[in-house]
Amino acid sequence: MILGELLLNFVPIALIGGLAYFVYKSNRQQRFAVLLAWAFPGAGHWWLGHRARAKYFAAFLVPMFLVGMILAGFLNISPFDRHPIWGLAQLPGGLLTLVGWLATTGLEQTTKNDFYYIGCLYSGSACLLNLLAMCDVWDLAESPEQRAAAVAQTGKKPSEATAETTS
Repeated sequence: MILGELLLNFVPIALIGGLAYFVYKSNRQQRFAVLLAWAFPGAGHWWLGHRARAKYFAAFLVPMFLVGMILAGFLNISPFDRHPIWGLAQLPGGLLTLVGWLATTGLEQTTKNDFYYIGCLYSGSACLLNLLAMCDVWDLAESPEQRAAAVAQTGKKPSEATAETTS
């Protein structure tokens, strides 16, 4: 149980540090787009005008999250009540997690559910994949000045840096 306690103590500190770095390094458009992406999968992409990506993320992540809830008997969304580690995985789920938690707070497990952990895995994975979508939104909302500064710092265009890492 020491590892679990360590994770529960370290993760909030890491989240606060990451949030501070994000606010320091991002512009207003990036912050708003990421907030929208956190609130609902695909919303940040939609706001930036990337409609196809927005539809893809919404069509993929929302059903995955809901299937996880169904498999777990609607008992898997509980930030820290039932399973703390899944609560951490569900933080990037935004409003899906919040609404799911509020809607299922009073439910209690009355029968054995063999699919509970599979449901936790599905919902947690959907939320963690939403974190990747949020990173994508942050990159897409980067200003031309930020891109120019990154090119000046490395001396390479992003396409050249990618070509080097893949060869």
